[in-house]
Amino acid sequence: MAEQDLGLRYWQAQRVSRRKVLAGAAVGGATVGAIAIVGCGGSSKKSSGTPGGSTPGSTPTPGVTNGDQDGPAKPGGILNIRQGGPLPSMKVFGPSILALAQGLYLGFTTYDHMWYTPTDTGVRELFLATQVEQPDALTVIATLGNAVFHDKPPVSGRKVTAEDVVASFKRFRDEIGIGYDWLHNVMDDITFAGDSTVTIKQKFPWAWVFTSSNAGSPITSSILPKEILHNDDILTKDAIGSGQWVLKSHDNGANIQLKKFDKFRQFAGTKSIAGQPFLDGINNKLITDDVAALAAFKAGDIDTYGYTSKTEADDTKKEFGDKIVNGSSLGRDYTTLMLKYEPPFTDVRVRQAFNLLIDRDEAIQLLAEGNGVKTGPIPPAHKKYALSEDDPDLKEYFRHDIADAKKLLEAASFDFNQEVVLKHSVRPVDSNLAQVLQAQLKRGGINVKLLPEDLVKWFSQSLGTGNFHMTCFLHLPYEDPDLPLRFYLGAEGDRKNFMGYKDADVDTAVLAAAKELDETARIAKVKAAQKVIMKTYAPMLNIFSEIGYGGRYAYVKGSISGRGSYGLFNRTSWLDKKA
Repeated sequence: MAEQDLGLRYWQAQRVSRRKVLAGAAVGGATVGAIAIVGCGGSSKKSSGTPGGSTPGSTPTPGVTNGDQDGPAKPGGILNIRQGGPLPSMKVFGPSILALAQGLYLGFTTYDHMWYTPTDTGVRELFLATQVEQPDALTVIATLGNAVFHDKPPVSGRKVTAEDVVASFKRFRDEIGIGYDWLHNVMDDITFAGDSTVTIKQKFPWAWVFTSSNAGSPITSSILPKEILHNDDILTKDAIGSGQWVLKSHDNGANIQLKKFDKFRQFAGTKSIAGQPFLDGINNKLITDDVAALAAFKAGDIDTYGYTSKTEADDTKKEFGDKIVNGSSLGRDYTTLMLKYEPPFTDVRVRQAFNLLIDRDEAIQLLAEGNGVKTGPIPPAHKKYALSEDDPDLKEYFRHDIADAKKLLEAASFDFNQEVVLKHSVRPVDSNLAQVLQAQLKRGGINVKLLPEDLVKWFSQSLGTGNFHMTCFLHLPYEDPDLPLRFYLGAEGDRKNFMGYKDADVDTAVLAAAKELDETARIAKVKAAQKVIMKTYAPMLNIFSEIGYGGRYAYVKGSISGRGSYGLFNRTSWLDKKA
């Protein structure tokens, strides 16, 4: 899910790409996946909203806008957007990653949060909380403003209280997390006093506490009324929150319709957001095929579209001219090859050999038409924390050398007669990546068998449970370096990482960065942690981040740009059909 700054990225077509891969054969096609609606349905190409595009391999630098750049809004109108696949349920609770799709979607729409931290500044923006204090490194105290829930039974528009916040956090903590996570491993307790005070206690200092991977998660910081937290009859079919949108209707998770919450809080911390959201509603239209989605965009049936390629973006711009606005941006999402930490991958020489066999430049050419940037442990879109492209350790990590790989495999007594299974989802972005990796590993004498699985099965039964020998996929676009680093952390029992990997030096380096409260020192420690990860060739070998392209009709105004997923809350967008 590449970043785009229309302020509508979340509502964009969650397209699945079709690219010519390997011997020029057309690969892919549309895939309906349970998580397609939240940007995991394919290699989505979202626009920065900045006119023009980029040259192959370049890194677009989108401008930053806060939604007020188009002048006074003209409230009203319905935004029509593509839905790439139905949600499996409305229930945001579930073990591990099972509720990721609906958790993200509803977290950005129907549920409110105390705060959110945009990726451009790393500084929290207050939502329901009007004041946040940190009297010491282990304590966070939030004071809540006045807000009400949607007018649906059994809540019927009552006031949101601190007890609801605490109960919601604890309900999310009841579920099994993804590896090492803040709710289970860092948060010690969360309590309330009266209707408006929430206190969080941590076991140790955690620099990322306010970010979207932690206490500012778009999922696990969602505020639900305490009455429905264990009511599956309501949770599976409906969503009741205090967010800017009310869930109006859906067809078993498809064609979701949202309407404006007329009683939505009119403040964001201490700032006025009078009149927001400006739109009357948002209609999702289930369109699983890219060709059909582009046709719908050209016909004006949907207002935004994620292109399958730069060529498609350029051709559409030539056809429609000033009627549409195109743009591009380097995504924070990134492709990866994940190895299960079991023989032969417990041998660092084997992991290093597999990394040497990955030709990242070729992968970018074949899978992204040259429009991508190689990525180490931290995706390059996180400019402040990512290693410089001139870093010698990063250069070594990116080195492609078949001869050296074979030598390492022979020294490790690797069995070249064995068949190594590479699982992947049937999403074209994953299937295409798997085919490229299969061909590249074959050059080193490795016999790879591809095992495609239905997206939901792969997501829940293979990746989510660590039931794979190798797997490859496109990661979500994380808002900060915390989660990309945390995937390498070892943890015990149900909360171990997907690879089952544990390395004391890696753990020490990653946790040292996470516990460093001084930003300058933390940046240095994040970079140091990446070097430890690369030195050990930890078994999540990252490949590249793609540059995405997307478009919107010029009448779509009020974008929030260059601020990561902050724009997904989509309160400032409005339609000016005269544009």
